[in-house]
Amino acid sequence: MPNHAQLIHASDPAYAPPVIRPPSPASSVGTVYEPDQTSQSDAELSKEEFEQKWLAKLHLDDLRIEEEDNLRPLLIDPRPPPDSPEEKLLVQNILTGLRSRVRQLEEDAVFQQLIMSGSKVGLEKAPSDSDIDALMRNMMPTQVNTPQISDGPWNRKREDSDITLSHGTAMRGEVKD
Repeated sequence: MPNHAQLIHASDPAYAPPVIRPPSPASSVGTVYEPDQTSQSDAELSKEEFEQKWLAKLHLDDLRIEEEDNLRPLLIDPRPPPDSPEEKLLVQNILTGLRSRVRQLEEDAVFQQLIMSGSKVGLEKAPSDSDIDALMRNMMPTQVNTPQISDGPWNRKREDSDITLSHGTAMRGEVKD
């Protein structure tokens, strides 16, 4: 096959030539797997019993953690006797639940702050002017600071022009009057 760029349409960019690969080996095309090795106990179960067994093993019908939390009673119906292990366990469970809820609220607050202080792209006013001159003027600085010109013969005052130095007087540090 010729090795040249492939053009789909005349206006499209040229693409690299396609990669030509050798065909798959015959061993991968006709792969033969061993027969299913279901245990004898599973083979004796009906289809529904087999499905129920594996649903129970995989816990697919179990409640999520959030759903379990929602099923817990909100009120404490029978109060356990004071200073009993049941009361200590109940207090510990309540404190653990409150701590996890406070931690979740703190994380949500941090997340909300990050979202609000993140990109300000939506808050910036988009330029609505279609006048290019006005847009360019708005991009230029309002105050123009005059640049400092370095000292040299090009920026001398008139009274300074009377003083001329020769090579000899400049070397000795003398100035003619």
